[in-house]
Amino acid sequence: MRFETATAKEIDERDFDLITVFDCLHDMGDPEGCAAHMHEILKPDGTWMIVEPIAGDSPEDNMSPVSRLYYNASTMICVPTSLAQEVGEGLGAQAGERKISEVVKSGGFSKIRRATEGPFNMILEALP
Repeated sequence: MRFETATAKEIDERDFDLITVFDCLHDMGDPEGCAAHMHEILKPDGTWMIVEPIAGDSPEDNMSPVSRLYYNASTMICVPTSLAQEVGEGLGAQAGERKISEVVKSGGFSKIRRATEGPFNMILEALP
């Protein structure tokens, strides 16, 4: 086992059984490009595990104390970080499962499901 640092689209190796991302897809400037690359480097029967902040799909679904904290962090950190990168999608921490799933499907993944959730995060499973 080893750990390396690279941008999502610069990973050269192939045929991963499992790829994981933790609380970062919404921060990426080009999350669709990341999804496409993850699809390309994953084995045909591999899994992409995506951990993202739990959020509803519309602002009215996000009126809890935790959601207010996420909107604050998203406004101050997540969105500016994304906008400063290539493409600059600006999803933010309150993108919601529907939007995250759209991003993942745009990369070529055919099956996406919420595998589990906790009070602060949802864990999505994406299959090619």
